[in-house]
Amino acid sequence: MTSQHTTLRGVVAEGCDGETIRRLAVLAGSAPPRGAVLLAERNGEPLAAIGIIDGYAVSDPALSTLALRMRLQLERLYVRLVISIRGF
Repeated sequence: MTSQHTTLRGVVAEGCDGETIRRLAVLAGSAPPRGAVLLAERNGEPLAAIGIIDGYAVSDPALSTLALRMRLQLERLYVRLVISIRGF
């Protein structure tokens, strides 16, 4: 049995990570988030992403869940709060 642990990491929507985010956007049928992004992965496979500043979110509809998308929204708000208190 494989682990189903989902990890989040902050990335910039450029290079390899940018391509991953663009692929998620194609699956979601929407524009990709830009700039700093939180990327959710399970066993190295991208599931969803959300722009920290712009709030645009994309996800693989076959692999992501409502709970994961809500978690990304909450984590984004937390990061925005930390930025507003501590500065960038």
